[in-house]
Amino acid sequence: MQDTYTAKEIAQAMEITERAAHARAGKESWTFEEQACRGGRRRLYLAASLPAEVRDALAAHEGANLPAVTDDETLLTEDQRRGALARADLVRLYTEALAKAPRKGVAQKEFLSAYRAGVWPKIKEVLGESVSAQSLERWKLKLRRTGSALALADTRGGVRIEPVLTVGHQTIITALVRHPNAPNIAEVCREALKAFKPAGLPPCSEITIRRFIEKWIANNYGQFVYSRKGKKAWVDECCPYIVRDYSKIAVGDILVADGHKLNFEILDPETGKGARMELVLWYDMKSSYPLGWEIMPTENTQAIASALRRACLRLGKFPRVAYLDNGKAFKGEFFNGVDLTQCGLGGVFQELGIQTIFAWGYHGQSKTVERFFGTFGELERWCPSYVGSSIATKPPRLKRGEDLHRKLYEASGYRPLTLEEAHTAVAMWFDEYVHRPQRGHLKGQAPLDVFAPGAGPGLTDAELLKLRLCMLSKTIRQIEQNGVKIFGRHYRHPFLHSLRHPVLVRYDDQDRRSVLVYDETGKRLICEAPPVPTNVHPAAGILGTDEDKALLAAEIAYKKALENHVTADAREFLANVVLPETQHRMQLVAEQKTATAPPALPEPPAPNVKSIEAAKSAARAKLEAAPAYVPPAQMASIVTELDRYEYLFNVSVRDGVPLREADAAWMARYEQTEEYAACASGRYARLRTVYERRRMAANGGGNA
Repeated sequence: MQDTYTAKEIAQAMEITERAAHARAGKESWTFEEQACRGGRRRLYLAASLPAEVRDALAAHEGANLPAVTDDETLLTEDQRRGALARADLVRLYTEALAKAPRKGVAQKEFLSAYRAGVWPKIKEVLGESVSAQSLERWKLKLRRTGSALALADTRGGVRIEPVLTVGHQTIITALVRHPNAPNIAEVCREALKAFKPAGLPPCSEITIRRFIEKWIANNYGQFVYSRKGKKAWVDECCPYIVRDYSKIAVGDILVADGHKLNFEILDPETGKGARMELVLWYDMKSSYPLGWEIMPTENTQAIASALRRACLRLGKFPRVAYLDNGKAFKGEFFNGVDLTQCGLGGVFQELGIQTIFAWGYHGQSKTVERFFGTFGELERWCPSYVGSSIATKPPRLKRGEDLHRKLYEASGYRPLTLEEAHTAVAMWFDEYVHRPQRGHLKGQAPLDVFAPGAGPGLTDAELLKLRLCMLSKTIRQIEQNGVKIFGRHYRHPFLHSLRHPVLVRYDDQDRRSVLVYDETGKRLICEAPPVPTNVHPAAGILGTDEDKALLAAEIAYKKALENHVTADAREFLANVVLPETQHRMQLVAEQKTATAPPALPEPPAPNVKSIEAAKSAARAKLEAAPAYVPPAQMASIVTELDRYEYLFNVSVRDGVPLREADAAWMARYEQTEEYAACASGRYARLRTVYERRRMAANGGGNA
């Protein structure tokens, strides 16, 4: 049997024209070799790569058997097996019909007419209309030669008897398809065809390479993903995951924490511009209940601590295990206790008795909160300042050339949310989410239905004290006349009015109703200071409402109470200490005068009138040149530029004191900045109006 055949030999065997043989070879991409001949080159088609029916025709034409494709050599699909058995049944019926007929040609036509008319519907359903007399004869010959019905299977597209692609071909193709730049399959095929010739390998068709690649990917998908996309993609797509049994834990046993970059903009309090901030969330693994969260410009340990504090308050107890992300903020010194233990303080989790588990890097599926953030996208998409979770999901207003959408956004009054608005929106969505029935391990229950029975009874005073010491933000502040200043406002308490030393202030970044004031070491609590009211009406007794009058009365009562307290202390000190000591001292002086007369004093020298007058003039000039107020640089309470502006504003506008030229110029420059326009312009414009009215009332004889 030959290894190769020309198109002419194939045409003779199949009883077709040579042109038809060439056309079919090109359509089905038969593998060929080129050979020099008289007049040019000719194609020799490899026998091993020819379709089964062509091989059978060649075998029948030559009277020899080509190597048969057995079940061991080709794994038949179910459709191929069913088709082979249907062909064998049809051949048996055909042979029986011919055996009974006197004329073979007429019997063939009648048999085919009966087949097409549907006499054997089940066979026709499998084989279809395309059955000819030549096919029946070929099948009959092959069945008699092999003795196996499965030999009639249509193996086109199956495993070849001899592989068209050698080991050299396969090595080149697999190296290209696993390239980390991830070229597409068409590019791999073209590059492989270029590489075959320098390697001395015979050419093959592009469809052959594509079929090999598809089969190789199906059998080596893990290697394909890892080499082209990396370890993270392999973990997400190929690595088996561990199935957890949530019935073995209770509510509050495990809290999962992670950070999520919000897909909508929030106004940054420091810059006044919109920015995407970080949501840090603590999430109960058992009930899928979002417990505590914090929104910060970036993920940091203080945000995580604040969110954990709220989670503990909502849970009513301390969790047993904290399941944390592998990020830097979660493994920072604030939490892991390594450096803090050497200082004698210990880590926060150690102080609260919480065990920690850090998730594997690049294993997002290990943290159940990751799936929750996908659901949380529902809220993000309804926010007016939504920016999309990727380039593909950006709203049209952020894309190039979408002027109409940008104008519509501005005309609708849309803007980034403030921090307070963002917290309110998140809280409202969380409250709606916990009432939704969930699938998965909750099995149709809502998170609230699972969480409520397992929540704790509430934290004790000792546990609340631990949370205060471990979780609240802290800063050092100097006590001023009106208390301590933080968040741009003052917090006061009667205990602070006579103190003027640095203190440690602990506070919640979102709950600003009060702050805790400790001594500078942070060991002794001085007081819990509420904020100073800033909405007192300038003329509450005349122009204000009942609420304004009540607030003014409360402020006056607070000042009078402090005055009475200080006066009582001073009176008691004067009566009990100062007056007795003074009387005793005067008595001693009188007794000494009577006992001894004073010695004669020497005559004082004549004063130098010129030097005295010069010193007076210099002192008077220095006094006139000095400002009538303390310069801002000498004020320890002034930290930010807004603090400096407020101080100079009160000196110049409220008190009417002329400013130095440098301070007046600085105020004019600051009023042109974006920070002043975004945060302070409206407030100080209203204050200017109030102070102007007050001065006008005072000049006219009215009350300010």
